[in-house]
Amino acid sequence: MMEQIPDSISAQESLEQEIIPSYASKALPGRLKRNAAMHKRALEMSQYIRDTQEMNDRTSHQINRLTKCGHYLHFRDYYQVDQVRLHRADFCKQHLLCPLCAGRRGAKFVEKYMERTEIVLVDKPELRPYLVTFTVKDGQDLIERYQHLHRSYRRMMEQRRNAMKGIRSANTEMCKAAGGVGAYEFKRGSGSGLWHPHGHNMWLCHDAPDAEKLAKEWHSITGDSYIVDVRQFSDDPVPGFLEVGRYALKFSSMDLPDNYEAAEVLSRRRLIQSFGNLYGVKIPDNLADEPLENQPYLDRLYIYHEKAQVYNFHPAQGEREIHDAVKNNQPGRGIYER
Repeated sequence: MMEQIPDSISAQESLEQEIIPSYASKALPGRLKRNAAMHKRALEMSQYIRDTQEMNDRTSHQINRLTKCGHYLHFRDYYQVDQVRLHRADFCKQHLLCPLCAGRRGAKFVEKYMERTEIVLVDKPELRPYLVTFTVKDGQDLIERYQHLHRSYRRMMEQRRNAMKGIRSANTEMCKAAGGVGAYEFKRGSGSGLWHPHGHNMWLCHDAPDAEKLAKEWHSITGDSYIVDVRQFSDDPVPGFLEVGRYALKFSSMDLPDNYEAAEVLSRRRLIQSFGNLYGVKIPDNLADEPLENQPYLDRLYIYHEKAQVYNFHPAQGEREIHDAVKNNQPGRGIYER
């Protein structure tokens, strides 16, 4: 039976369900429903590019990859432990254009930073998680506003480094953080209609940052903004990492023209910053779920039905049958990655 797909799924809902997944078989229909909504948005973006942009190698590649991304989902059902995990899909890895890749990347981001945080807290259990948000003034020029935000945050990190070296004049509230990671987000300001850049940061602190002092420091750096928010979490850093990790999914909450403009401007820009004991965390390129070793499984293949906007089950087992089913049931050729 085919289910109706919602027009959109919130970035927070999608990322939370991707990052804190239930691999139980009963959770699979919900996952397929979310992924179908994400794939629908990717198809809408590919059509927007086709309708509005000049065709060249770059735009043709964008359209081709978006169209194929998530068209099939190959799961493995580890039936003895009741876990169903995504084994393979054709990911386009254009996470600023594609919500499916954004969700998977965000999930890997939170997973790996949580792993590092658990290691850090074993050695320094006194550290507490804080969500720290910085903004700069809205503006018409997206790249100029990005550069302003990026330079300002880098300057604050430089002040922290100098203070940690003993330069007293460089003292900053950021010194209270033993480490942190942050991501830039961009959207249209609800009142101004201009680009509203801001950054969400997860800091692990031995003392609470003073929001008033931090706001004064930020204003002295930016010259145009003193708006800073400092929010402590209990002992669970997951909500903070969720806020930071969903940065890429925010792009798909924009309308298509803004989403495409932002992706074009920011695709080669650094959107994640880290420091201290959260520096150097590597996000894996493979966006599939981690497999379970030494467990028997059954293959479960789902292929997107564009007219119905749902994933249909195909009873194929083994690499050859799955390869043939994918080849015969989707646009293009050769998309099944071995």
